[in-house]
Amino acid sequence: MDAKEILNPKWLLIGVGSLMFLASLSGVMDGQSWAESGWGKENVAEHDAEYEQMWALHLMPLAAMSIATGLIVSGRALAQMAMAAAVSIAVFIGGGMLYLTNESGYGSDQSGMIYVMLFLTALIGASGYLHKDDE
Repeated sequence: MDAKEILNPKWLLIGVGSLMFLASLSGVMDGQSWAESGWGKENVAEHDAEYEQMWALHLMPLAAMSIATGLIVSGRALAQMAMAAAVSIAVFIGGGMLYLTNESGYGSDQSGMIYVMLFLTALIGASGYLHKDDE
């Protein structure tokens, strides 16, 4: 089995989108834990849990778009969408979120998850590149 068979953009978009949706659902259901993880238990203000819930809620449409793209789009368009999604998410997470959270003192106990998501995003981009010439 070669890399092109393993890195299938359809299943990666559906799988990562589903993982992202579940993580977002967790944030909506338990914003308090997310706030404590990010700001530290002793540093959480009353509104921080609501901000975390809203942030998680804002990620759900991205997850849904990833799943829908994997289910609806095919061929070259799917490969192009996988590459475009990977670049935009990498800029968003790596360029924006990591920088801004470090600048604001927001330190998460779950920062390893950010790197896992960046790795999965890179796999999505690679899968799109490998399939860019598909019909």
